[in-house]
Amino acid sequence: MAELPADLLQIRDLNVNIKKNNILNNVNLTFKRGKIYGLLGPNGAGKTTLLKVLLGIFHPSSGYVLLNNHDLYQNASKEAIRNIGGIIEYPGFYENLTLYENLNLHLRYMGQDTLCYDVDELLKLVGLHEHRNKLFTQTSLGMKQRLGIARSMAHKPQLLLLDEPTNGLDPLGIKHVREMLIGEVLRNGTTVIISSHILSEINLMADELIIMNHGEIIFETKNMKSNQPIHLYKILTSHTLNQHILQMISEQVIYQDQGYAEITSTLPRNEFMQLIEENDIEITSIEVNELSLEDLYFRLISGGQAS
Repeated sequence: MAELPADLLQIRDLNVNIKKNNILNNVNLTFKRGKIYGLLGPNGAGKTTLLKVLLGIFHPSSGYVLLNNHDLYQNASKEAIRNIGGIIEYPGFYENLTLYENLNLHLRYMGQDTLCYDVDELLKLVGLHEHRNKLFTQTSLGMKQRLGIARSMAHKPQLLLLDEPTNGLDPLGIKHVREMLIGEVLRNGTTVIISSHILSEINLMADELIIMNHGEIIFETKNMKSNQPIHLYKILTSHTLNQHILQMISEQVIYQDQGYAEITSTLPRNEFMQLIEENDIEITSIEVNELSLEDLYFRLISGGQAS
């Protein structure tokens, strides 16, 4: 069997306009197989709209989305669409059925030709097996959320989209979902895109970070190693840092003006300075600070004005 390409999903020049409002603006992203991507941003940033585009709920006004090199909107194949699972907003189920019956109905709907978990395995995976015979109406918000996650994973999709999946969960439930999703990635090579307002949880879970604001991508890590810190570099230089150099040394330019730049980078200082020297850039002074995800998030959202 031929080896699958590393890139599972490509989004290019994506725009979504609703009632003359530009909700997504020129979004370009690439998602690799077997990684968890944390999608962050304030309310109204465009996160849920982006996930709805990937699920086929909102059609893009322009641009394209490729999954396994199949365009999801131009001559989309059923095979490509079946490789996507997700939970967006409130998960809907039949209230008069038990948790087991709800999932069993979903698996039957998916069809026997689809490689699936069985119902009991799914319920164990999300920590609901002991509640399998409870009616949906008898469950808590957190249990409903777990059932939604189970349904989204039932057919072992290559791409799993989760919008605020830990909503309503207590700290133990959040930890369980985190460990379960990491396990899913390790077992099946699933790519997970998870939107959340809980910065600390995303920091524990995600391999890569994406931050949105006003419908645009304002920050994206390219190859963030596990638990690798993010640095803020403040640089004085007699050279202009051109786009090619900036792409090599940074994830995001926060500020740049005539010989002064503030950039974020996952590169440690020794690797950062090596690239500077290799490109013959003369640095007058450099200040390096390690940023927490919270520091980074609020600095970016405020346009670099955080202290």
